Amino acid sequence: MEKATFHDHLTRLREVFPDRECISIPQAAKFYGCHPNTLRQDKTFPAKKVGRYNKVTLINFARWLAV
Repeated sequence: MEKATFHDHLTRLREVFPDRECISIPQAAKFYGCHPNTLRQDKTFPAKKVGRYNKVTLINFARWLAV
């Protein structure tokens, strides 16, 4: 069962990043209010390697924020 805050986070992320399914770690860090290296070093952060870059889907980011 999803937490109620998941839907709130996902709605806000879709407002900030319209027409996007994935965002970069620097974009996620700016949204979260921390340095990108903080997210890179967090083993629970759901980033995936896409080519040369690490990306996170909005759904996984919202789920991570709701924990």
